[in-house]
Amino acid sequence: MSLRKLFDLIPNLLPRMCPCMLMSPISVAQYFEVDKSKFDLVIFDEASQMPTCEAVGAIARGQNVIVVGDPKQMPPTSFFATNHFDEENADKEDLESILDDCLALSMPSKHLLWHYRSKHESLIAFSNSNYYENKLLTFPSPDDIATKVNNVFVPGYYDRGKTRQNSFEAKAIVSEVLKRLADPILLQRSIGIVTFSSVQQNLIEDLLNEAFKNEPHLEKVAMESSEPIFIKIWKMFRR
Repeated sequence: MSLRKLFDLIPNLLPRMCPCMLMSPISVAQYFEVDKSKFDLVIFDEASQMPTCEAVGAIARGQNVIVVGDPKQMPPTSFFATNHFDEENADKEDLESILDDCLALSMPSKHLLWHYRSKHESLIAFSNSNYYENKLLTFPSPDDIATKVNNVFVPGYYDRGKTRQNSFEAKAIVSEVLKRLADPILLQRSIGIVTFSSVQQNLIEDLLNEAFKNEPHLEKVAMESSEPIFIKIWKMFRR
């Protein structure tokens, strides 16, 4: 029996068994009839990343809705998920989010100002200053003198018209990874690499695998650590 058929058979029992259901908006529309009993409340998290067209089905199956998100974050886009992208029409790739539409309708809103997720204040300081008008209430760090964010300039260029890769940055990243794996102190720290496109992700993975062929002992160190190295696209990393 399909889930949709099962849910149709127990419309009164289901909310008693599962008063809170965690589902994707598409799943809600897929498993529940729109004209049957409604959810008391539908909550969207990360609403700045949710296209309105994907959210409507879930909204129609609820009596009330709460939309949670940050309008300062990037809108939904197909840029990070494809190798083919028209950079001349980049703005057309962005989609309206359910959060954008709610704000455009002047729905009642409430701002959450406490920020607690960054373990070091410097990780949120730039965004707080440049995007949130220093309105976020952050917690001071015990070693505020030293910042946890560094800007390292890498001479080179982004191959905009052809490969859409930055081989110079990729080589610099791989070199930094190898240096850390060879250092007895730095190798104690986990390494996460976040790229802004799948082609850059693939390039770094290829260069790192090639480097490991020449230094297999470093690959063993990387893979056998408590937290193996990850290389993810920014969009996937956020989700």
